[in-house]
Amino acid sequence: MQHLRLLLKDVWYLTRPYFVSEDRKWAWGLLAAVLTLTFSMVGLDVLQSFSRNVYYTALQQHDAKTFLRGLFWYVHNEEGFVLGFFIITIPLILCSIYTTYLQQMLGLRWRRWLTMRMTRQWMENQTYFRIAITTSGLEAGADNPDQRIQEDLNSFVTDTLTQFISLLSNIVTLFSYVGLLWALSGPLELWGMSIPGYFFWAALIYSVVATWVTHLAGHRLAGLQFFQQRAEADFRYSLVHVRNNTEGIALYRGEAEEQAGLDRSFSSVYTNFLSIMRRTKWLGLLTTGLDVVSGNFALLIGSIRYFAGKMSFGTLMQLVMAFSRVQGALGWLANSYAALTTWHAEVARLATFQRVMDRAQAMRNDVRVHPAPAGGDMAVSGLDVFRPDGVALLQDVNFTLAHGQMTVVTGPSGTGKSTLFRVLAGIWPFARGDVTRPDAPMMFVPQRPYVPTGTLHRAVTYPAGVENHPVADVIEALQLVGLGALVPRMEMEEAWGQTLSPGELQRLAFARILLARPGWVFLDESTSNLDSVAEGELYGLLRQVCPDMTVISITHRQSVVDMHVHTIDLSPFAVQPPAEGISADASPQP
Repeated sequence: MQHLRLLLKDVWYLTRPYFVSEDRKWAWGLLAAVLTLTFSMVGLDVLQSFSRNVYYTALQQHDAKTFLRGLFWYVHNEEGFVLGFFIITIPLILCSIYTTYLQQMLGLRWRRWLTMRMTRQWMENQTYFRIAITTSGLEAGADNPDQRIQEDLNSFVTDTLTQFISLLSNIVTLFSYVGLLWALSGPLELWGMSIPGYFFWAALIYSVVATWVTHLAGHRLAGLQFFQQRAEADFRYSLVHVRNNTEGIALYRGEAEEQAGLDRSFSSVYTNFLSIMRRTKWLGLLTTGLDVVSGNFALLIGSIRYFAGKMSFGTLMQLVMAFSRVQGALGWLANSYAALTTWHAEVARLATFQRVMDRAQAMRNDVRVHPAPAGGDMAVSGLDVFRPDGVALLQDVNFTLAHGQMTVVTGPSGTGKSTLFRVLAGIWPFARGDVTRPDAPMMFVPQRPYVPTGTLHRAVTYPAGVENHPVADVIEALQLVGLGALVPRMEMEEAWGQTLSPGELQRLAFARILLARPGWVFLDESTSNLDSVAEGELYGLLRQVCPDMTVISITHRQSVVDMHVHTIDLSPFAVQPPAEGISADASPQP
């Protein structure tokens, strides 16, 4: 029961936002239409059961005229007016087609809304970055966000609608047929006792036993399905990781080690799915066997009164059909067990990811940002910087970055220089203190620049967009940083992040600076893959083209230090070296 409450809580947590959103009129309208059509199908199915009674009885009595009228037109007998089977079939088919269409339309709109909401939340306030740097967040369920947004979300919407509508349909079916089943079956005399509505009690007992047996066989499937989705996503990520690091693997001749890693990753997929297969096999044997038995069981129970001459053949077949519908409604849980376990896993994965994003967005550092004029200095006062696990990196940091000057930040590797830059950029939530920040455009350049998919033109103008910079300016910037040879290929779509060498990527980052011309630029080892001559040329280019720009650099090279006017050493503020295997200056891995 506790698991059911948690499942329903997660479903409500994921479902409610859409049905109170700006798209709620479409959501409720489409849902109402789908339910109306679904309930109409149940009603039409009940009417068809009376048609079956008519033409089955006509077959028993060799009455061809009534048989044909019962199939194709209508019959008026002592029980009332009964429409022909195929007359009812036409609206039933239309209801079925439009139920599917409108359900798909609702699912599509719901998926679009959820996808836009999740992707926006993932991107807002650097949520994706905060999740990546928070180990506890990854353990809590933020692995493979691409799969959760693309695959799990789609499956959640489709399966939630399917299970919800199926549940309501079976409830309506149960109430529609239970009275009919009770009335048609009549009493059964057994061992001197009269059992009224015995067909209903037989269906109830049969369904309870079937559900209980099915639960015993399949209750572990939910956990296995949850792990299977994670194992599949991890294996896919391993393949993508190899694709994105082809050169490094090739240079190291690391194919055997990578193959071993892929084998280990797929082993989890294989082993867990084998367990799912075994569980599903036993579950399938039970559910299939119960389905096969149920029809004959109903026929066996109904034949008691039929052979006693207390009901016609048509009434017997109507009873068997009513038994099947009631038993199916009562046994919905047993019949849908495998699908429900998969749905349960989808809900759990998506809900945990949504909660991780909510927690990541709720992270607030204690850094108080004080505005300063565009031409003012940046000042840091009483700043404490921590790792995600709460261990202090820097304590009581105090310094001033002079406007318009070139300042270099130094300190031993692992001191926390790059982390300090992230604090100044406003993306590191684990800090407290005071920062006075000028009201001026700022650009933070990491050691390995990010390159989006698409053309080189888009890569150079990122993140402003190609429409915000004249083509002539883009060409000039490429030529100034030494990438003029790439100008003819500027509109070609390639994997530029892998095509360009590390040194070329760093030149590309300087071209972005020349185009954007920010008031402040922070360079984190941004020339580490270039020789000293190229470093000098690029730094000189900044001073020549953007003489009023404030340049702040992190570096270990003395040649770069010598090009700066001011130096800030973080060593006095360092609390302790990072733990073994953890670098405070390393870039986070998503």
